Amino acid sequence: MMTVVSKIWILIIAYGAFEAWTVYQAHDEEMMSLEQSIPQIEGQINRAKKEKSQIKSYLRDIEEAKKNIELVALEVEKLQKKLPETIKDAENLSLIKKIAEGLNIKKIFLSPGIEENKGFYITKRYEFTGTGTYLQFLVFFEKIGASERLLNIREVELKKSSEKQRGRFQLTNSKVIVEAYRYNPDHKEDRGINKIEASFKEKKPAPPAPKKKKKSKKKGGE
Repeated sequence: MMTVVSKIWILIIAYGAFEAWTVYQAHDEEMMSLEQSIPQIEGQINRAKKEKSQIKSYLRDIEEAKKNIELVALEVEKLQKKLPETIKDAENLSLIKKIAEGLNIKKIFLSPGIEENKGFYITKRYEFTGTGTYLQFLVFFEKIGASERLLNIREVELKKSSEKQRGRFQLTNSKVIVEAYRYNPDHKEDRGINKIEASFKEKKPAPPAPKKKKKSKKKGGE
């Protein structure tokens, strides 16, 4: 009888040891699973830190770009104000005609056009036609460019004149477009800040997609 009782205690101790070993093994597997997931967690942390650093860099770049654009826009607006406030047709036409008559250009005709909005400045074109030699027109262009008024030779069309020539120099019929400028008080230089901020937002890296948790395998086919 004593032998049977002593054997039962041995079985109880053995069963308890087996259960303890099973619990320990399950704990050990869980610990191993956690250890294996540590590099993945560290990687996610590093990516988050990198993304945070990139966002800070984007914000610094945006602020720097804003400052540079503002400086350029201010320079454009300063240049804009150097243009005349008005285009004085009578004075411009008188100057062009005076230069042409001083060079003895014949058959002078002048016609003002309409103003065109070019953004921060407005232009007006004058059509000039006349008859003279190549040399006369070259000097005419030079004198227009050297005048105190802001005038520009926009287009030139020279054609050989069919008129009977008296001198030894070839006569030409010329059609010239002279352009005058004034600044546009209604124009404000576009800074384009919204476009820059939108472009930086497009370049911003997307956050990493959440990864699915791996299910731990259970022993014993459970």
